[in-house]
Amino acid sequence: MDGPDSNQQASKWSVLSVVILGSFMPILDSNIVNVALPKMMANFSATVDQIEWVVTGYMIAFAISMPATSWLQSRYGIKEVFIASLALFILGSVLCGMAWDKDSLIFFRAIQAVGGGAMMPTGLTLVSQAFPPQERGMAMGIWSIGAMVAPSVGPFLGGYLVDEVNWRSIFYINVPVGAVTVFAALWVLNARRSSRPAKPFDFLGFSCFSVFLATLLIALAQGQREGWDSDYILSCFGLSLIGLAGFLVSSFSKKDPVIDLWLFANHDFVMANIVNFVRAVAIFGSMFLLPLYLQNLMNYTALRTGIILVPTAISVAIVSPFSGMISDRIGPRIPLFLGTVLTAYSLYLYKDISLNSDYWFLFWPQVMRGVGLGLINAPLMSAALNAVRREQTSDASSFLTVTMQVGGAFGVALLGATLQRREVFHYAQYGELLNNAFSAPVYQAQRVMQEILLRAGFDPAEAVAKGKTLLALWVHRQATAGGFADAFFFSALLVTIGILPALLIRNRHAAKKAGSGVMVE
Repeated sequence: MDGPDSNQQASKWSVLSVVILGSFMPILDSNIVNVALPKMMANFSATVDQIEWVVTGYMIAFAISMPATSWLQSRYGIKEVFIASLALFILGSVLCGMAWDKDSLIFFRAIQAVGGGAMMPTGLTLVSQAFPPQERGMAMGIWSIGAMVAPSVGPFLGGYLVDEVNWRSIFYINVPVGAVTVFAALWVLNARRSSRPAKPFDFLGFSCFSVFLATLLIALAQGQREGWDSDYILSCFGLSLIGLAGFLVSSFSKKDPVIDLWLFANHDFVMANIVNFVRAVAIFGSMFLLPLYLQNLMNYTALRTGIILVPTAISVAIVSPFSGMISDRIGPRIPLFLGTVLTAYSLYLYKDISLNSDYWFLFWPQVMRGVGLGLINAPLMSAALNAVRREQTSDASSFLTVTMQVGGAFGVALLGATLQRREVFHYAQYGELLNNAFSAPVYQAQRVMQEILLRAGFDPAEAVAKGKTLLALWVHRQATAGGFADAFFFSALLVTIGILPALLIRNRHAAKKAGSGVMVE
Protein backbone atom coordinates (compact mmCIF):
# COMPACT_ATOMS: atom_id res chain seq x y z
CA MET A 1 0.00 0.00 0.00
CA ASP A 2 1.17 3.54 -0.67
CA GLY A 3 -0.05 5.31 2.43
CA PRO A 4 -2.42 5.15 5.34
CA ASP A 5 -6.14 5.71 4.79
CA SER A 6 -8.28 7.94 7.06
CA ASN A 7 -8.85 5.19 9.64
CA GLN A 8 -5.16 4.42 9.70
CA GLN A 9 -4.34 8.11 10.12
CA ALA A 10 -6.40 8.12 13.31
CA SER A 11 -5.11 4.74 14.49
CA LYS A 12 -1.39 5.45 14.18
CA TRP A 13 -1.55 7.78 17.20
CA SER A 14 -3.20 5.02 19.20
CA VAL A 15 -0.38 2.66 18.16
CA LEU A 16 2.19 5.23 19.27
CA SER A 17 0.46 5.68 22.64
CA VAL A 18 0.46 1.94 23.29
CA VAL A 19 4.13 1.63 22.35
CA ILE A 20 5.11 4.56 24.61
CA LEU A 21 3.36 2.92 27.57
CA GLY A 22 5.00 -0.42 26.84
CA SER A 23 8.51 0.95 26.22
CA PHE A 24 8.59 3.16 29.30
CA MET A 25 8.38 0.29 31.79
CA PRO A 26 11.43 -1.84 30.85
CA ILE A 27 13.67 1.23 30.49
CA LEU A 28 12.45 2.58 33.82
CA ASP A 29 13.02 -0.78 35.46
CA SER A 30 16.63 -0.96 34.32
CA ASN A 31 17.28 2.25 36.33
CA ILE A 32 14.80 2.18 39.20
CA VAL A 33 16.34 -0.92 40.80
CA ASN A 34 19.72 0.69 41.51
CA VAL A 35 18.45 2.79 44.42
CA ALA A 36 16.83 -0.29 46.01
CA LEU A 37 19.95 -2.49 46.01
CA PRO A 38 21.02 -1.61 49.60
CA LYS A 39 17.57 -2.58 50.92
CA MET A 40 17.68 -5.84 48.95
CA MET A 41 21.13 -6.60 50.37
CA ALA A 42 19.85 -6.11 53.90
CA ASN A 43 16.65 -8.11 53.27
CA PHE A 44 18.45 -11.14 51.79
CA SER A 45 21.76 -10.81 53.72
CA ALA A 46 23.52 -10.64 50.36
CA THR A 47 26.97 -9.30 49.53
CA VAL A 48 27.62 -6.59 46.96
CA ASP A 49 28.96 -9.17 44.50
CA GLN A 50 25.81 -11.27 44.84
CA ILE A 51 23.24 -8.48 44.63
CA GLU A 52 25.00 -6.94 41.63
CA TRP A 53 23.61 -9.81 39.55
CA VAL A 54 20.13 -8.34 40.01
CA VAL A 55 21.33 -5.57 37.66
CA THR A 56 23.83 -7.53 35.55
CA GLY A 57 21.46 -10.45 34.94
CA TYR A 58 18.71 -8.08 33.81
CA MET A 59 21.09 -6.31 31.44
CA ILE A 60 22.30 -9.56 29.87
CA ALA A 61 18.85 -11.14 29.44
CA PHE A 62 17.50 -7.84 28.10
CA ALA A 63 20.21 -7.66 25.43
CA ILE A 64 20.25 -11.27 24.23
CA SER A 65 16.46 -11.46 23.82
CA MET A 66 16.45 -8.65 21.25
CA PRO A 67 17.96 -10.45 18.22
CA ALA A 68 15.27 -13.17 18.34
CA THR A 69 12.39 -10.69 18.05
CA SER A 70 12.63 -10.34 14.27
CA TRP A 71 12.10 -14.09 13.78
CA LEU A 72 9.33 -14.17 16.40
CA GLN A 73 7.50 -11.36 14.61
CA SER A 74 7.70 -13.14 11.25
CA ARG A 75 6.59 -16.43 12.83
CA TYR A 76 3.78 -15.29 15.14
CA GLY A 77 2.93 -11.69 14.14
CA ILE A 78 4.06 -8.38 15.61
CA LYS A 79 0.89 -7.82 17.67
CA GLU A 80 1.19 -11.23 19.28
CA VAL A 81 4.89 -10.74 20.08
CA PHE A 82 4.28 -7.29 21.57
CA ILE A 83 1.47 -8.49 23.84
CA ALA A 84 3.32 -11.68 24.82
CA SER A 85 6.43 -9.68 25.75
CA LEU A 86 4.25 -7.31 27.80
CA ALA A 87 2.65 -10.23 29.61
CA LEU A 88 6.04 -11.82 30.30
CA PHE A 89 7.39 -8.54 31.65
CA ILE A 90 4.37 -8.17 33.98
CA LEU A 91 4.73 -11.78 35.15
CA GLY A 92 8.42 -11.20 35.84
CA SER A 93 7.58 -8.03 37.79
CA VAL A 94 5.07 -9.84 40.00
CA LEU A 95 7.53 -12.67 40.65
CA CYS A 96 10.31 -10.18 41.52
CA GLY A 97 8.03 -8.57 44.07
CA MET A 98 7.39 -12.01 45.58
CA ALA A 99 11.04 -13.12 45.55
CA TRP A 100 12.03 -15.03 48.72
CA ASP A 101 15.82 -14.92 48.33
CA LYS A 102 18.53 -13.37 46.18
CA ASP A 103 18.69 -16.30 43.73
CA SER A 104 14.96 -16.25 43.03
CA LEU A 105 15.11 -12.47 42.55
CA ILE A 106 17.95 -12.76 40.02
CA PHE A 107 16.07 -15.49 38.12
CA PHE A 108 12.80 -13.54 38.07
CA ARG A 109 14.66 -10.41 36.92
CA ALA A 110 15.89 -12.42 33.93
CA ILE A 111 12.28 -13.37 33.08
CA GLN A 112 11.29 -9.73 33.36
CA ALA A 113 14.21 -8.69 31.13
CA VAL A 114 13.35 -11.19 28.36
CA GLY A 115 9.90 -9.61 28.11
CA GLY A 116 11.33 -6.10 28.18
CA GLY A 117 14.06 -6.91 25.67
CA ALA A 118 11.57 -8.26 23.14
CA MET A 119 9.18 -5.37 23.77
CA MET A 120 11.62 -2.59 22.88
CA PRO A 121 12.47 -3.46 19.23
CA THR A 122 8.92 -4.69 18.63
CA GLY A 123 7.58 -1.33 19.76
CA LEU A 124 10.04 0.53 17.51
CA THR A 125 8.97 -1.63 14.57
CA LEU A 126 5.31 -0.89 15.28
CA VAL A 127 5.97 2.86 15.26
CA SER A 128 8.16 2.79 12.15
CA GLN A 129 5.54 0.84 10.21
CA ALA A 130 2.61 2.85 11.53
CA PHE A 131 4.04 6.16 10.32
CA PRO A 132 5.29 6.99 6.82
CA PRO A 133 8.97 7.99 6.52
CA GLN A 134 8.17 11.71 6.33
CA GLU A 135 6.43 11.55 9.76
CA ARG A 136 8.74 9.17 11.60
CA GLY A 137 10.88 11.93 13.08
CA MET A 138 7.88 13.44 14.83
CA ALA A 139 6.68 10.00 15.95
CA MET A 140 10.09 9.00 17.28
CA GLY A 141 10.34 12.34 19.06
CA ILE A 142 7.13 11.67 20.95
CA TRP A 143 8.16 8.05 21.62
CA SER A 144 11.53 9.14 22.98
CA ILE A 145 9.83 11.26 25.65
CA GLY A 146 9.07 8.04 27.49
CA ALA A 147 12.22 6.21 26.44
CA MET A 148 14.63 8.97 27.44
CA VAL A 149 12.76 10.37 30.44
CA ALA A 150 12.71 6.96 32.15
CA PRO A 151 16.46 6.93 33.05
CA SER A 152 16.06 10.31 34.77
CA VAL A 153 12.77 9.53 36.49
CA GLY A 154 13.94 6.09 37.67
CA PRO A 155 16.15 7.22 40.59
CA PHE A 156 13.52 9.75 41.74
CA LEU A 157 10.60 7.31 41.64
CA GLY A 158 12.71 4.47 43.01
CA GLY A 159 13.97 6.64 45.86
CA TYR A 160 10.44 7.65 46.81
CA LEU A 161 9.05 4.11 46.70
CA VAL A 162 11.98 2.60 48.61
CA ASP A 163 11.95 5.31 51.28
CA GLU A 164 8.17 5.63 51.70
CA VAL A 165 6.84 2.12 50.87
CA ASN A 166 9.32 -0.76 50.40
CA TRP A 167 11.66 -2.11 47.75
CA ARG A 168 9.10 -4.65 46.45
CA SER A 169 6.82 -1.82 45.35
CA ILE A 170 9.23 -0.86 42.54
CA PHE A 171 8.18 -4.10 40.81
CA TYR A 172 4.48 -4.11 41.70
CA ILE A 173 4.04 -0.64 40.19
CA ASN A 174 4.50 -2.24 36.73
CA VAL A 175 1.40 -4.39 37.13
CA PRO A 176 -1.40 -1.79 36.72
CA VAL A 177 0.48 0.08 33.98
CA GLY A 178 1.23 -3.17 32.18
CA ALA A 179 -2.36 -4.40 32.45
CA VAL A 180 -3.69 -1.16 30.91
CA THR A 181 -1.13 -1.46 28.11
CA VAL A 182 -2.10 -5.08 27.35
CA PHE A 183 -5.80 -4.22 27.06
CA ALA A 184 -4.99 -1.16 24.94
CA ALA A 185 -2.80 -3.27 22.63
CA LEU A 186 -5.55 -5.88 22.25
CA TRP A 187 -7.96 -3.10 21.30
CA VAL A 188 -5.74 -0.96 19.08
CA LEU A 189 -3.47 -3.34 17.18
CA ASN A 190 -4.76 -5.46 14.33
CA ALA A 191 -3.51 -9.04 14.02
CA ARG A 192 -2.02 -9.22 10.55
CA ARG A 193 0.44 -11.87 9.54
CA SER A 194 3.10 -11.62 6.89
CA SER A 195 2.16 -13.22 3.60
CA ARG A 196 5.72 -14.55 3.38
CA PRO A 197 6.56 -17.84 5.10
CA ALA A 198 8.53 -17.46 8.31
CA LYS A 199 12.25 -17.92 7.80
CA PRO A 200 13.93 -20.78 9.72
CA PHE A 201 15.41 -19.77 13.05
CA ASP A 202 19.19 -19.46 13.08
CA PHE A 203 19.95 -21.32 16.32
CA LEU A 204 23.71 -21.31 15.78
CA GLY A 205 23.84 -17.59 14.99
CA PHE A 206 21.58 -16.74 17.93
CA SER A 207 23.59 -18.91 20.34
CA CYS A 208 26.90 -17.39 19.23
CA PHE A 209 25.51 -13.86 19.38
CA SER A 210 24.13 -14.55 22.87
CA VAL A 211 27.55 -15.79 24.04
CA PHE A 212 29.18 -12.72 22.50
CA LEU A 213 26.79 -10.27 24.18
CA ALA A 214 26.52 -12.02 27.55
CA THR A 215 30.26 -12.42 28.12
CA LEU A 216 31.00 -8.92 26.82
CA LEU A 217 28.44 -7.36 29.17
CA ILE A 218 29.70 -9.42 32.12
CA ALA A 219 33.25 -8.27 31.43
CA LEU A 220 32.22 -4.63 31.12
CA ALA A 221 30.03 -4.78 34.24
CA GLN A 222 32.54 -6.57 36.48
CA GLY A 223 35.90 -5.61 35.01
CA GLN A 224 36.42 -2.72 37.40
CA ARG A 225 35.88 -4.85 40.50
CA GLU A 226 37.62 -8.04 39.32
CA GLY A 227 40.50 -6.29 37.55
CA TRP A 228 40.70 -5.79 33.81
CA ASP A 229 43.73 -8.07 33.56
CA SER A 230 42.29 -10.83 35.78
CA ASP A 231 41.88 -14.34 34.36
CA TYR A 232 38.10 -14.11 34.84
CA ILE A 233 37.66 -10.90 32.82
CA LEU A 234 40.17 -11.92 30.14
CA SER A 235 38.31 -15.23 29.78
CA CYS A 236 35.04 -13.33 29.33
CA PHE A 237 36.58 -11.17 26.62
CA GLY A 238 38.03 -14.28 24.97
CA LEU A 239 34.66 -16.07 24.96
CA SER A 240 33.07 -12.90 23.61
CA LEU A 241 35.49 -12.87 20.67
CA ILE A 242 34.82 -16.56 19.99
CA GLY A 243 31.07 -15.91 20.08
CA LEU A 244 31.44 -12.97 17.70
CA ALA A 245 33.53 -15.04 15.29
CA GLY A 246 30.97 -17.85 15.35
CA PHE A 247 28.14 -15.38 14.79
CA LEU A 248 29.90 -13.82 11.78
CA VAL A 249 30.64 -17.22 10.22
CA SER A 250 27.04 -18.34 10.74
CA SER A 251 25.62 -15.07 9.38
CA PHE A 252 27.63 -15.16 6.17
CA SER A 253 27.02 -18.87 5.56
CA LYS A 254 23.24 -18.89 6.09
CA LYS A 255 20.51 -17.51 3.89
CA ASP A 256 18.43 -16.24 6.82
CA PRO A 257 20.75 -15.19 9.66
CA VAL A 258 19.40 -14.04 13.02
CA ILE A 259 20.58 -10.49 12.20
CA ASP A 260 20.87 -9.24 8.62
CA LEU A 261 24.49 -8.04 8.39
CA TRP A 262 23.74 -6.38 5.05
CA LEU A 263 22.37 -3.57 7.20
CA PHE A 264 25.98 -2.51 7.61
CA ALA A 265 26.29 -1.89 3.90
CA ASN A 266 23.89 1.01 4.51
CA HIS A 267 25.85 4.22 5.11
CA ASP A 268 23.17 6.08 7.08
CA PHE A 269 22.40 3.09 9.29
CA VAL A 270 26.07 2.68 10.25
CA MET A 271 26.50 6.40 10.98
CA ALA A 272 23.30 6.43 13.05
CA ASN A 273 24.52 3.48 15.12
CA ILE A 274 27.81 5.22 15.89
CA VAL A 275 25.86 8.25 17.13
CA ASN A 276 23.55 5.86 19.01
CA PHE A 277 26.53 4.27 20.78
CA VAL A 278 27.86 7.70 21.76
CA ARG A 279 24.41 8.77 22.96
CA ALA A 280 24.28 5.69 25.20
CA VAL A 281 27.63 6.65 26.71
CA ALA A 282 26.25 10.13 27.45
CA ILE A 283 22.98 8.89 28.96
CA PHE A 284 24.18 5.93 31.02
CA GLY A 285 27.58 7.43 31.80
CA SER A 286 26.16 10.64 33.24
CA MET A 287 23.41 8.73 35.04
CA PHE A 288 26.16 6.59 36.58
CA LEU A 289 28.49 9.43 37.60
CA LEU A 290 26.09 12.06 38.89
CA PRO A 291 24.14 9.92 41.40
CA LEU A 292 27.43 8.53 42.72
CA TYR A 293 28.75 12.05 43.19
CA LEU A 294 25.57 13.26 44.89
CA GLN A 295 25.03 10.28 47.20
CA ASN A 296 28.58 9.17 48.02
CA LEU A 297 30.33 12.53 48.10
CA MET A 298 27.61 15.07 48.90
CA ASN A 299 25.53 12.69 51.09
CA TYR A 300 22.25 13.30 49.23
CA THR A 301 19.36 10.91 49.80
CA ALA A 302 18.05 8.80 46.92
CA LEU A 303 14.94 10.99 46.71
CA ARG A 304 16.89 14.25 46.65
CA THR A 305 19.22 12.78 44.02
CA GLY A 306 16.21 11.96 41.86
CA ILE A 307 14.95 15.53 42.17
CA ILE A 308 18.35 16.86 41.02
CA LEU A 309 18.09 14.66 37.89
CA VAL A 310 14.60 15.85 36.90
CA PRO A 311 15.70 18.88 34.77
CA THR A 312 17.24 16.54 32.19
CA ALA A 313 13.99 14.58 31.91
CA ILE A 314 11.90 17.72 31.48
CA SER A 315 14.24 19.14 28.83
CA VAL A 316 14.19 15.88 26.86
CA ALA A 317 10.38 15.76 27.03
CA ILE A 318 10.03 19.33 25.74
CA VAL A 319 12.61 19.21 22.95
CA SER A 320 12.18 15.68 21.50
CA PRO A 321 8.89 16.19 19.59
CA PHE A 322 10.13 19.46 18.06
CA SER A 323 13.43 17.92 16.99
CA GLY A 324 11.47 15.14 15.31
CA MET A 325 9.38 17.63 13.34
CA ILE A 326 12.53 19.57 12.38
CA SER A 327 14.12 16.34 11.20
CA ASP A 328 11.07 15.55 9.06
CA ARG A 329 11.33 18.96 7.40
CA ILE A 330 15.05 19.51 6.88
CA GLY A 331 16.59 16.11 7.55
CA PRO A 332 18.42 14.73 10.60
CA ARG A 333 21.92 16.15 10.08
CA ILE A 334 21.59 19.59 11.72
CA PRO A 335 19.66 18.52 14.86
CA LEU A 336 22.01 15.54 15.32
CA PHE A 337 25.08 17.77 15.05
CA LEU A 338 23.72 20.41 17.42
CA GLY A 339 22.49 17.80 19.89
CA THR A 340 25.83 16.00 20.00
CA VAL A 341 27.74 19.27 20.51
CA LEU A 342 25.36 20.41 23.27
CA THR A 343 25.52 17.06 25.04
CA ALA A 344 29.32 17.03 24.96
CA TYR A 345 29.49 20.62 26.21
CA SER A 346 27.07 19.93 29.06
CA LEU A 347 29.35 17.15 30.30
CA TYR A 348 32.43 19.35 29.81
CA LEU A 349 30.96 21.96 32.16
CA TYR A 350 31.18 19.46 35.01
CA LYS A 351 34.98 19.46 34.74
CA ASP A 352 34.83 22.07 37.55
CA ILE A 353 32.61 19.99 39.84
CA SER A 354 33.73 20.12 43.47
CA LEU A 355 32.65 19.73 47.09
CA ASN A 356 31.28 23.28 46.92
CA SER A 357 29.12 22.85 43.80
CA ASP A 358 25.65 24.24 44.43
CA TYR A 359 22.28 23.36 42.91
CA TRP A 360 22.48 25.90 40.07
CA PHE A 361 25.92 24.69 39.03
CA LEU A 362 24.39 21.23 38.66
CA PHE A 363 21.11 22.50 37.18
CA TRP A 364 22.12 24.28 33.97
CA PRO A 365 24.32 21.53 32.49
CA GLN A 366 21.47 19.12 33.23
CA VAL A 367 19.08 21.29 31.23
CA MET A 368 21.60 21.62 28.41
CA ARG A 369 22.18 17.86 28.30
CA GLY A 370 18.42 17.28 28.15
CA VAL A 371 18.15 19.67 25.20
CA GLY A 372 21.07 17.95 23.48
CA LEU A 373 19.65 14.47 23.96
CA GLY A 374 16.24 15.72 22.87
CA LEU A 375 17.78 16.98 19.63
CA ILE A 376 19.50 13.62 19.06
CA ASN A 377 16.79 11.08 19.89
CA ALA A 378 14.14 11.45 17.20
CA PRO A 379 16.42 12.35 14.24
CA LEU A 380 18.68 9.42 15.11
CA MET A 381 15.90 6.82 15.23
CA SER A 382 14.12 8.12 12.14
CA ALA A 383 17.39 8.36 10.16
CA ALA A 384 18.31 4.76 11.02
CA LEU A 385 14.86 3.30 10.25
CA ASN A 386 14.27 5.40 7.13
CA ALA A 387 17.58 4.18 5.75
CA VAL A 388 16.51 0.53 5.59
CA ARG A 389 13.89 -1.36 3.62
CA ARG A 390 10.52 -2.10 5.18
CA GLU A 391 11.33 -5.77 5.69
CA GLN A 392 14.55 -4.80 7.49
CA THR A 393 12.92 -2.54 10.09
CA SER A 394 12.61 -5.30 12.68
CA ASP A 395 16.29 -6.24 12.41
CA ALA A 396 17.24 -2.54 12.43
CA SER A 397 15.14 -1.87 15.53
CA SER A 398 16.72 -4.82 17.34
CA PHE A 399 20.23 -3.73 16.50
CA LEU A 400 19.57 -0.14 17.57
CA THR A 401 18.47 -1.31 21.01
CA VAL A 402 21.40 -3.75 21.30
CA THR A 403 23.83 -0.95 20.40
CA MET A 404 22.22 1.25 23.04
CA GLN A 405 22.61 -1.45 25.69
CA VAL A 406 26.24 -2.24 24.83
CA GLY A 407 27.10 1.47 24.56
CA GLY A 408 25.63 2.08 27.99
CA ALA A 409 27.58 -0.80 29.54
CA PHE A 410 30.77 0.35 27.81
CA GLY A 411 30.27 3.93 29.03
CA VAL A 412 29.68 2.90 32.64
CA ALA A 413 32.69 0.54 32.64
CA LEU A 414 35.05 3.03 31.02
CA LEU A 415 33.98 5.97 33.16
CA GLY A 416 34.09 3.84 36.31
CA ALA A 417 37.68 2.90 35.54
CA THR A 418 38.52 6.52 34.76
CA LEU A 419 36.96 7.69 38.02
CA GLN A 420 38.99 5.23 40.08
CA ARG A 421 42.30 5.92 38.37
CA ARG A 422 41.97 9.70 38.48
CA GLU A 423 40.93 9.54 42.13
CA VAL A 424 44.17 7.66 42.89
CA PHE A 425 46.11 10.21 40.84
CA HIS A 426 44.68 13.18 42.74
CA TYR A 427 45.13 11.46 46.09
CA ALA A 428 48.81 10.90 45.29
CA GLN A 429 49.16 14.58 44.44
CA TYR A 430 47.54 15.65 47.71
CA GLY A 431 49.63 13.05 49.54
CA GLU A 432 52.83 14.68 48.32
CA LEU A 433 51.56 17.99 49.66
CA LEU A 434 50.63 16.47 53.03
CA ASN A 435 54.04 14.88 53.41
CA ASN A 436 55.45 18.37 53.67
CA ALA A 437 53.93 19.30 57.05
CA PHE A 438 55.69 22.66 57.06
CA SER A 439 54.18 23.89 53.79
CA ALA A 440 51.91 26.92 54.18
CA PRO A 441 48.69 25.28 52.83
CA VAL A 442 49.02 22.22 55.10
CA TYR A 443 49.89 24.30 58.17
CA GLN A 444 46.96 26.64 57.53
CA ALA A 445 44.49 23.76 57.00
CA GLN A 446 45.60 22.05 60.22
CA ARG A 447 45.25 25.31 62.16
CA VAL A 448 41.71 25.87 60.87
CA MET A 449 40.59 22.34 61.78
CA GLN A 450 42.17 22.50 65.21
CA GLU A 451 40.42 25.80 65.93
CA ILE A 452 37.08 24.31 64.92
CA LEU A 453 37.64 21.34 67.25
CA LEU A 454 38.74 23.58 70.12
CA ARG A 455 35.53 25.61 69.77
CA ALA A 456 33.60 22.33 69.84
CA GLY A 457 35.04 21.56 73.28
CA PHE A 458 37.95 19.21 72.54
CA ASP A 459 41.13 19.60 74.61
CA PRO A 460 44.25 20.83 72.74
CA ALA A 461 45.98 17.42 72.50
CA GLU A 462 42.83 15.73 71.18
CA ALA A 463 42.21 18.62 68.77
CA VAL A 464 45.66 18.11 67.21
CA ALA A 465 45.10 14.36 66.67
CA LYS A 466 41.55 14.70 65.38
CA GLY A 467 42.59 17.65 63.22
CA LYS A 468 45.02 15.43 61.34
CA THR A 469 42.30 12.80 60.87
CA LEU A 470 39.84 15.38 59.53
CA LEU A 471 42.49 16.74 57.20
CA ALA A 472 43.12 13.25 55.79
CA LEU A 473 39.36 12.77 55.30
CA TRP A 474 39.09 16.15 53.58
CA VAL A 475 42.00 15.25 51.27
CA HIS A 476 40.30 11.98 50.32
CA ARG A 477 37.06 13.78 49.51
CA GLN A 478 38.92 16.37 47.44
CA ALA A 479 40.71 13.64 45.52
CA THR A 480 37.39 11.90 44.84
CA ALA A 481 35.86 15.17 43.62
CA GLY A 482 38.84 15.60 41.30
CA GLY A 483 38.27 12.08 39.96
CA PHE A 484 34.62 12.90 39.19
CA ALA A 485 35.63 16.12 37.42
CA ASP A 486 38.12 14.23 35.22
CA ALA A 487 35.58 11.47 34.47
CA PHE A 488 33.02 14.03 33.30
CA PHE A 489 35.66 15.67 31.12
CA PHE A 490 36.54 12.29 29.60
CA SER A 491 32.86 11.53 28.96
CA ALA A 492 32.62 14.83 27.06
CA LEU A 493 35.54 13.73 24.88
CA LEU A 494 33.82 10.38 24.20
CA VAL A 495 30.64 12.12 23.08
CA THR A 496 32.54 14.33 20.60
CA ILE A 497 33.28 11.13 18.64
CA GLY A 498 29.66 11.31 17.46
CA ILE A 499 30.01 14.75 15.83
CA LEU A 500 31.56 13.55 12.57
CA PRO A 501 29.12 10.63 12.01
CA ALA A 502 26.24 13.03 12.72
CA LEU A 503 27.48 15.32 9.93
CA LEU A 504 27.96 12.36 7.55
CA ILE A 505 24.31 11.23 7.77
CA ARG A 506 22.49 12.10 4.57
CA ASN A 507 19.47 14.38 4.76
CA ARG A 508 16.55 12.24 3.67
CA HIS A 509 13.20 13.63 4.74
CA ALA A 510 9.67 14.42 3.66
CA ALA A 511 10.38 14.49 -0.04
CA LYS A 512 10.73 10.76 0.06
CA LYS A 513 7.49 8.82 0.33
CA ALA A 514 7.24 5.11 0.89
CA GLY A 515 4.55 2.63 1.64
CA SER A 516 3.51 2.27 5.23
CA GLY A 517 0.48 1.07 7.09
CA VAL A 518 -0.66 1.40 10.65
CA MET A 519 -1.26 -2.23 11.39
CA VAL A 520 1.81 -4.20 10.62
CA GLU A 521 2.77 -7.74 10.08
